Amino acid sequence: MISVIVPVYNTEAYLRRCMESILNQTCRDLQVICVNDGSTDGSGRILEELGSRDDRVQVVFRQNSGLSASRNAGLELAQGEYVMFVDADDWLDEHACADAMEAMMRHDADVVFWSYCREYETASAPVLFWPEERVFEGESLEWLRNRLLGPSGSELGRPERLDSYGTAWGKLYRRSLFREGEASFVDTALIGSAEDVLCNLSLFGTARRAVYIPSTFYHYRKTAAGALTKRYKPELVAQWEELFRRMERHVREAGASAEAEQALRNRMALSVIFLGLNICDAPVSSVRKCRALHELLERDWCRAAVKELPVAPLPSHWKVFFLTVKLGFVPGLYLLLLTIKRILAK
Repeated sequence: MISVIVPVYNTEAYLRRCMESILNQTCRDLQVICVNDGSTDGSGRILEELGSRDDRVQVVFRQNSGLSASRNAGLELAQGEYVMFVDADDWLDEHACADAMEAMMRHDADVVFWSYCREYETASAPVLFWPEERVFEGESLEWLRNRLLGPSGSELGRPERLDSYGTAWGKLYRRSLFREGEASFVDTALIGSAEDVLCNLSLFGTARRAVYIPSTFYHYRKTAAGALTKRYKPELVAQWEELFRRMERHVREAGASAEAEQALRNRMALSVIFLGLNICDAPVSSVRKCRALHELLERDWCRAAVKELPVAPLPSHWKVFFLTVKLGFVPGLYLLLLTIKRILAK
């Protein structure tokens, strides 16, 4: 049995499509755990209705405590040998579970993962990791785990895909991995974001074998291209510093290879984009924003990571951006960030 965990918070407009895509899977042996995280819209009513119609659906009502707590609560209730996460505004193709289970059985794997489609209001954009099936074990599995830490080589050319491999959705896990790897989801109030990446570092560090299948049967709803730039988060720098510290601990525990350390430094360097965009959203004057950007670039971890970031693999526009960062030219950096914000807002 597969336990499918669906955290739900105010997704009334999309929830029915998500749930129907799960309940209509060709693989019928499912436990569907819906964790209603204090929704204030009609999500709870939809879940109760679906639960009354299909005894595979188990609905849990909780006070709002965030995505990580909802996923952890679902894991506590999971009874299947395998577990999958689906966000409540996304959906699956009907053969997703069956195809993932077939690959899991055929390769005796611990994790199966796949590509996805970004779904905009009027278009779909497939994101294909690789065109062929791939099996990761031994050194290749270590390589994959390092990709969770950060990009390297040609992958640096697409910084917006920083965490494409590290999502909790788009994967089928052997549930025992969570116990063996002592893995759970950390509250984003502590680390800002990437809670699924941090969890996957533990899971992939415990797994013997992971399999990639070149299918895009997870549909990730992308309702706003500029979502990262829409709400200022005053604690984000401190939160991401805690995220980096936890990732560094994973690197040390795994043996601190040079490749892993470089991958994490690349993540830290690329974070200037997102932290800079967040600073630009602060409700303060341009002078104070530039001061905050200067303080960010002067942090020891940031200065060291940017210094070692290889710019050769970057496309021309990101070369300009990071050469500006390397030079510490804050007015130029501020103007570039404003340009990025205008592009994202289109």
